[in-house]
Amino acid sequence: MLLWKHFRVDEPRRLAELTVAFQRRHRLAAAKLMPDIPILFPDFSLSSFSQIAHLRRFGDVRTVGRAADYLAAVAHARSLLDHRETLLATVFSPLALVGLWCGPEAIPELAAAPRAVAHEVLWALSQLVAQLASACVASGADGVYYSCWGQDLLSEAEYAELGTPYDLAGLRGAQRARVRILHLHGAVLGPPSRYRDYPVEVVGWSEVGSSLGLVEGAAHLPGQLIMGGISELQQGPPGDLERRHIRELVGRLGDRLVVAPGCSLPDGTTEETLDGLRELVRG
Repeated sequence: MLLWKHFRVDEPRRLAELTVAFQRRHRLAAAKLMPDIPILFPDFSLSSFSQIAHLRRFGDVRTVGRAADYLAAVAHARSLLDHRETLLATVFSPLALVGLWCGPEAIPELAAAPRAVAHEVLWALSQLVAQLASACVASGADGVYYSCWGQDLLSEAEYAELGTPYDLAGLRGAQRARVRILHLHGAVLGPPSRYRDYPVEVVGWSEVGSSLGLVEGAAHLPGQLIMGGISELQQGPPGDLERRHIRELVGRLGDRLVVAPGCSLPDGTTEETLDGLRELVRG
């Protein structure tokens, strides 16, 4: 089982310590380092895609923003874990960075921009993402949790042009990772066949607001593990409905299922709720 939530701490050593303590407290399959240290711009600090378009070039990831602090958190978390414990570093796709920095509405704005500008920005961002993923692995991360945005904000043709190529370019930086998890952020509204050939071992998404259930989606992703099953809106200890859902998923997917929330749990999730979620895999 995997569980994660934001700690809202941007000091590298403290973030690493909280991450490892959370993993051990709840006996999780991995410690997932959250992106609470902004790599370049803080979330929602830019007003529109046009501001990113004016920059276009970002330089080496180790010299921009606070990427060095994030890598320090990766290294410190690795030093606190033993060799049997798995460390995941969270990395965002190029479109996800646009959405984080400017808000989700900036992704359709990018699609409406002159194509040469959109492609130049996305290529520069994909190189930044690839460098970060590679540096996370070099700093001690066993795996990369790769969060993709935009499949619910762009048409299928737009995502094929502006999403997939740059998702893959960013993922090249994770090629030496032991495990790569693809997180489909937002609503998944149709078969996830477009992700079948992504170089990842695990694909996960939220069933909240999606028209696609995990069992149905798994049929389109042969050879990949499927992650999810827990509502990220969980407000208290799971009840009979949640337990039945997990039992059904285990019965249908078996060893292909990684039990986890569809996205980050709320910051205020209580220890009682977390303990209850942990017990789901024992039922």
